[in-house]
Amino acid sequence: MTGDKARPMIGMSPPVNEIMNTLRAFLFKRVYNSEVVNREAEKAKKTVRLLYEYFMAHEGQLPNEYAVCGEPLARRVLDYVAGMTDQYAMRRAGDLDLL
Repeated sequence: MTGDKARPMIGMSPPVNEIMNTLRAFLFKRVYNSEVVNREAEKAKKTVRLLYEYFMAHEGQLPNEYAVCGEPLARRVLDYVAGMTDQYAMRRAGDLDLL
């Protein structure tokens, strides 16, 4: 826009913006790029992969509601594993001696 009128701007005040940048830097350093978080993420990926491989090889171990729904095995296994909570997946993998 030209002339004396400035365009209205929506944004944070400089002090709030500075605090947000400080928080963002902290989160990237301590949370998003944390070695502990990355290790846990790799453990979760491994657990999901092992559960998938196990149930693909042991179709009879799927719960009944996933055994007779008429979908291909891969779809049924994916649906079962995807519906697991983190804690249940870890417990189930442990019960199956996958970890």
